[in-house]
Amino acid sequence: MTTPVPDVRAVLCDPRFIVPPAPADGAAPLGTMRWLRRTVPRFSNGAVHLRRRALAEGELRLLDPARLRAEGRSLTRQVTRDAAPYVPVAVLGAALGARGGSDKVAAFAEVVAATRVVAAAYRPGAAPEAMARADEGVQTLVGLLPDGEPEALANRIGLLVQTCDATAALITNALAARSSQSGQSADELVAEILRLDPPVRGTQRVAAAGATLHGRPVAEGTEVPLGLAAADAPFGHGIRPCPGSLHAVALACGVLDVLLEETPS
Repeated sequence: MTTPVPDVRAVLCDPRFIVPPAPADGAAPLGTMRWLRRTVPRFSNGAVHLRRRALAEGELRLLDPARLRAEGRSLTRQVTRDAAPYVPVAVLGAALGARGGSDKVAAFAEVVAATRVVAAAYRPGAAPEAMARADEGVQTLVGLLPDGEPEALANRIGLLVQTCDATAALITNALAARSSQSGQSADELVAEILRLDPPVRGTQRVAAAGATLHGRPVAEGTEVPLGLAAADAPFGHGIRPCPGSLHAVALACGVLDVLLEETPS
């Protein structure tokens, strides 16, 4: 059963509820999906998570959301409408230093294709075939992004992966809402979608030692699903909210600025 709304935010603030860690089975050489999972902040807890999250926050502080929005508008005008929801991945990749040459559309295709196959297998439990494709995607992204320490490199890939499907869904949901709403700006539509139909509707925590819920002890290892949409927390809350919420909104709005011009009200 999903945690009642008043408790979702409390659980997200409670260090006794941790994220499910990445599986520790098997080797995890650099450039593989297992390596990525074990090195990003997404599947880390405690001091390791704080250190890795600080790397991600440092990368994002160097990126101006207004500039990302402008780059999103520019690239959206160069790709097909069907490809447009994934413009944010390409723009963010370029901002993080991905090598792409002068052909922005070709660079778009390479970064997006690699990121999408990684995103499809990001959470543990993916089928072997998906893991094999994801390994290739991680290797491609390692080759495209600037060299660096393993944690810094994994962080950049993690930022792309967590931007990928969520931002694409934010854009497509906004376009669908536009069919019943006229005259709304990109900013207004995105704000409405984040409130009513957010792309990330839930997350999960696992009870650590000493965890309590509703004043009662929770057995260590108990999985606790959390409804972010009902808790009005589209970018998370508490200990580990999304560090790139402003960037995600700017990227989505940049794409929508162009697509809404092309869509009759």
